[in-house]
Amino acid sequence: MQEIFDAEFAANPWPVLDRLRREGGVHRVRTPDGPPAWLVTRYHDVRVGLLDDRLVTDIRTAGPTDYRGFAVPPPLDALLVTAHADHARLRRLVTGELSPRRRTEWAELAPALVESLLRDIDSDAEVDLVERLAVPLPAAVLGELLGLGGGEQEALAAWANSTLLTCAALPRARDTLATMRAIITSAIEHARAERADTMLGRVVAAHDDTGSPSEQELAGLLFYLLFVWYEVLADLISGSILALLNNPDQLPVLHSAADKQPAVEELLRYLSPQVLAGPRFATTDLRFGDYTIRAGQTVLLCLAGANHDPRVVTRPRELDLTRKRNPHLGLGYGLHSCLGTALVRTITAATLDAVFARWPGTALSVPHRDILWRSGFRHRGPLMLPVKLG
Repeated sequence: MQEIFDAEFAANPWPVLDRLRREGGVHRVRTPDGPPAWLVTRYHDVRVGLLDDRLVTDIRTAGPTDYRGFAVPPPLDALLVTAHADHARLRRLVTGELSPRRRTEWAELAPALVESLLRDIDSDAEVDLVERLAVPLPAAVLGELLGLGGGEQEALAAWANSTLLTCAALPRARDTLATMRAIITSAIEHARAERADTMLGRVVAAHDDTGSPSEQELAGLLFYLLFVWYEVLADLISGSILALLNNPDQLPVLHSAADKQPAVEELLRYLSPQVLAGPRFATTDLRFGDYTIRAGQTVLLCLAGANHDPRVVTRPRELDLTRKRNPHLGLGYGLHSCLGTALVRTITAATLDAVFARWPGTALSVPHRDILWRSGFRHRGPLMLPVKLG
């Protein structure tokens, strides 16, 4: 049984993941909560696992001894426990809203949101970009995207502050379910009352008019859109700024690129803010390489390990925004890949462009080795990012 998940792993997981890949790629590990799980670290195995319908996200199939993860209660678990056909139908409700036209609108909106969050800061002033930008920005984006009321947007921002900003004892997301439920209920009630032509308004209207999505599915969709990818976007933004400040030769590449999506793909691969896909539970005995995983055991598919696998990625430890072949798994793959991929990519590209265009002389206020990272084990991102804007 290997114990690898600590603060050092969060800040620099690559040496550990390199070793685990060399030593077979599949290992029994102890999770921070205590129960064990299988950790899969090689690219091919992770990709196959993400597509294997014998590995499911439905916690009801989990055995009694292994790690079970965050047990999302009904009805918030709608996307995790629904049948494949219903899952695909629910995904279409969201992806239909994430059209190229709307992504263009978000790209135009992001610089204004960045400016509004940082408008009171003078050039050469020191600021923590986790606190002032990376954590509040997703709430602002979701407020515009979904059409949240002012109260719901403020409550969402307060939830993010309480769970993602550094303090003596950060509550985990699982400990804030009552807050999540209240925000979801309030957002649905606001959308129903306003009947506005917003993403949330249209989905609520579809429920009221046709019954699809159902009431439970509606709550599950909103849980996903408001909370599940929030930390990924916040960590990607702060981690990307840090990575670019540590690799200043890549900044001209970012500035000169007409299409910044390849740069974002490389940052997703390089940083891997979502270290692990959500836990999967084996519905039958199955083989991963030389190992047999028993029915009911938990499998943790390591996206970060896959993204730095030298069998697939040339020079994986290097940040190269011009990388051509980049089949990374940073936001998952297959049926349960991140629903917010288009949003995450578009907002990140526009935010980086806005920050470094507005403040090209931005520099770290502390040595990069002194940056502390949130020591979770499913996500990773800087706890603080003190910089001088200039």
